[in-house]
Amino acid sequence: MADEATLKHLALEYARRMNAGDVEAVLELFSDDIVFEDPVGAPPLIGKEALRGHIAWSIECQVHEEPGRPVVSMDGRSVAVPTTVTVYAPTKLTFQIVGVIELGDDDLVRHARAYWGITDTKVGDGPELSGVAHFMAVTQNLAKMVQAKGSPSPT
Repeated sequence: MADEATLKHLALEYARRMNAGDVEAVLELFSDDIVFEDPVGAPPLIGKEALRGHIAWSIECQVHEEPGRPVVSMDGRSVAVPTTVTVYAPTKLTFQIVGVIELGDDDLVRHARAYWGITDTKVGDGPELSGVAHFMAVTQNLAKMVQAKGSPSPT
């Protein structure tokens, strides 16, 4: 069981390693049988090899993660962190997510979940769209990302 400082550090270290663009360093944080849901509700990625492709693709899309303050669970296994995630695929997309990671007995991440939805996503740098226009812009760009990646998980 990890202490609170270790759990919080792990959440921040994930973002640091993603921003550094080091696929192998990111993967060192995960167990071999990782279950990775991004977003929750999409089919999960299972295992490090599936995750490797996702991480590499995210880095290729110039992912940048700005984590907020991590919050831990009392059982010493989970940490949640609000994060702003930006990718270019090729359009700039910014996601407001809440990431939740759960550690296994080996203190590696065994389950990771990213909670976000259409209204948590912004397209480009222009004025914020609303209603149907926002929905259409986000879904069209998510579809382009999926086509480019060949996977249902955009971040």
